[in-house]
Amino acid sequence: MSDVGEGDSSGDRPSGDPAGSGWQYKRSDRSRRNGPLRRRFRDLRRRALSPLVPLLVPAFLRGLGWTWRVRIANGERREEQLESGDGCVAVLWHGRMAAAAPVFAGVNTVILVSMSGDGELANSTLERLGYRTLRGSSSRYGVRALKAMREMLRGGGAVAITPDGPRGPMHRVNRGAAFLARDSGLPIVPFGFAASTAVRLHSWDRFMIPLPFSRVQVVIGAPIRVDAHATDQDLRAVSEGIGEALVATELEAAELLGVEADW
Repeated sequence: MSDVGEGDSSGDRPSGDPAGSGWQYKRSDRSRRNGPLRRRFRDLRRRALSPLVPLLVPAFLRGLGWTWRVRIANGERREEQLESGDGCVAVLWHGRMAAAAPVFAGVNTVILVSMSGDGELANSTLERLGYRTLRGSSSRYGVRALKAMREMLRGGGAVAITPDGPRGPMHRVNRGAAFLARDSGLPIVPFGFAASTAVRLHSWDRFMIPLPFSRVQVVIGAPIRVDAHATDQDLRAVSEGIGEALVATELEAAELLGVEADW
């Protein structure tokens, strides 16, 4: 999945603190001094690799996902919210996008993709994976984008959003999903993921890639509905609730697999 809300963040947790756990990133003085050099290297690497990503990543994910042993807890919610009815706003942490690919495969899903340069790369990759995309921000999408989204979801399906994306901090929920749910009338459905064995990248989101033949546990949380007349303060509370629900589904997924949460 891709992301992707670009709304403001809610809550007063430290930057990078997963749902109030007290954990946070710490940057050294040396890291700050090397920041411009790292950014230049990152930009050069991105320009060099960008043409290859849409060509290689879809095939890689399809082949890798075929080996995973995926189990879904509360699978009836998948049928109710994704395969029938009026659709939903599916939320998952940014670092779980690779693990989520098999869950949304073959389901009517619209991926909300940011307008950034990274979003352009993600958009090309997702289209090659067979997903439909809608460019924009989940908190600044406008009436036209909202109508397009509802038309795309006619007959059921999901708008997939990573509420801590596109750039984090990790597990800091912005208000994009709550805005979208309020203005579209769709319920928010949290998806949690855990893997028995996985590679975790040294990125802000600890991006998880389950290894071949890994057991992948998915937990689908209860729908969260947002009142059509919810105020901005109400949306902050909803966003906090989304974060808590996502943490709960991830903890349950890890417990079902008998592994520790990886954040």
